Amino acid sequence: MRPTFAIGDIHGCFDELRSLLNLCRTHAGDAEHDFILLGDYVDRGPASREVIEYLMRVHSTGRSRFRCLRGNHDSMLSKAAAPSRSDADLMQWWGNGGEATLDAYRVDDPCDLPADHIAWLGSLPVGVHENGRFFVHAGVRPSVSIGDQSEHDMLWIREPFLSSEAWHGALIVHGHTPTMTGAPEVRANRINLDTGACFGRPLTAAAFDDDRVGPSFFLNSDGLRFKVQSIDS
Repeated sequence: MRPTFAIGDIHGCFDELRSLLNLCRTHAGDAEHDFILLGDYVDRGPASREVIEYLMRVHSTGRSRFRCLRGNHDSMLSKAAAPSRSDADLMQWWGNGGEATLDAYRVDDPCDLPADHIAWLGSLPVGVHENGRFFVHAGVRPSVSIGDQSEHDMLWIREPFLSSEAWHGALIVHGHTPTMTGAPEVRANRINLDTGACFGRPLTAAAFDDDRVGPSFFLNSDGLRFKVQSIDS
């Protein structure tokens, strides 16, 4: 059995990421295991550069395999750093926490960020579908099959996804919309792992195995292991 740990929005919170990864590895023990990161590595938090450098370095090392998905902030940064960017591209990114990323890299313009970092962000996939689960940054559009989802929706959607009680063809594991409580939101059709790390709350992981579609338990960067009952039950 190879456990999978899905981790919500990081937003430059490198200390929290490192603490959570260490906790996940402790729980995995000697078993090979996967990490699926749900995007938004940059902006808002203080250490976007450290997050990107770390993830680029450890994409596949030892017993851990990392699969990093692209979030809307990663996509916005890729557009803002492109030579063909528009003023709207730049201002949309900057107005959504981009200044923290510039500070982390000690530059004044996203065009001056390391080219390999921008290329890496732009190369990331937007979803992973396996074992009855679909891992994605923002969510999916109800009534549209997973294979036909648009990239824009997978990076940006909130409604009508968040209020939908429909089954989407898989359990949707997502981030993008910070929970109000700092705990993951668990529903019958989706799990939200954005627990607001960049707002001073913990970074959270859901642990999955082959025995069931839903999570076995949750871990967070405060060192807690816990379970959450579905609010639909």
